[in-house]
Amino acid sequence: MTWRTAAMGLLLLGAATGLQATDAPRAPGTTFRDCETCPAMVVIPAGSFVMGTPAEGGTLVIQIPHAFALGRNEVTRGEFAHFIADSGHEPRPGCRNWDPVLARFNDDAQRNWQSPATPVEPMDDHPVTCVTFVDARAYVEWLARETGERYRLPSEAEWEYAARGGTTTLRPWGDAPEDGCEFANTYDVTADAVYRLGWPHAGCRDGFADLARVGLLQPNSFNLHDMIGNVQEWVQDCATNSYVGRPRDARAWEWQGGCERRIQRGGSWLTPPDGSRSAYRVAASEGDRSDDTGFRIAKDLDQRAVRDEGR
Repeated sequence: MTWRTAAMGLLLLGAATGLQATDAPRAPGTTFRDCETCPAMVVIPAGSFVMGTPAEGGTLVIQIPHAFALGRNEVTRGEFAHFIADSGHEPRPGCRNWDPVLARFNDDAQRNWQSPATPVEPMDDHPVTCVTFVDARAYVEWLARETGERYRLPSEAEWEYAARGGTTTLRPWGDAPEDGCEFANTYDVTADAVYRLGWPHAGCRDGFADLARVGLLQPNSFNLHDMIGNVQEWVQDCATNSYVGRPRDARAWEWQGGCERRIQRGGSWLTPPDGSRSAYRVAASEGDRSDDTGFRIAKDLDQRAVRDEGR
């Protein structure tokens, strides 16, 4: 066999398996998977933005120097189950959830990611919940080992940049929370009718009383679903009260020796309008787990071949 024949065979094999060579950069918005059970990823372009608001530790101009990829959706129960079965990782039992009998949030030792309180009948394409930062980090480390790709959790700066999708308004769809029910599953008229949590709700109907399956609502301009609402998402950064001193690029802000509290972003299905914003952030212990918290993954882009999923 000549080298030309061998090369032609490799080209035909690549075409037959649906792999797209990545010698040239992939276009922003392109969606791909690195394996059949891997989360779908979206290419996010390089750029800059103003991070935060005066209410969230001030503002800071951030440069995103390189394109990266972010999960099109929050990691699902089905994707997490594959990780558990393959890796042997054992999340700690227990989960904080809304208890309708006690009419308050309650830590339930019998609940876990397999049996959250909400929704009542969880499906494989619901976001995984009741997971800690440690569980989320274990997932990306496992995925990186399995694929040979550079998977990780997003930094706080990357997360907000991607959530904004090029906008400067409070929310990806504009400033008014009541205009967002096509894009975000938050505490709205539908949820208030069922849960009566006692705080303000958005004056629109997104159609979900609690957790929604991923990807059912409209994406933002970067082709990402559920960046606002549905579940709060762990990011890599240590918890801080302000942005003073943080890196002005895409790096996560972490301390030598680690940190006990991490940032969560995006709000959830039970977040009131004030928290359903691109800049909204909360701090939680690395071991915290609740039935409205999950995660989304990021990936450093390189020149490897990927499975093209279109746009």
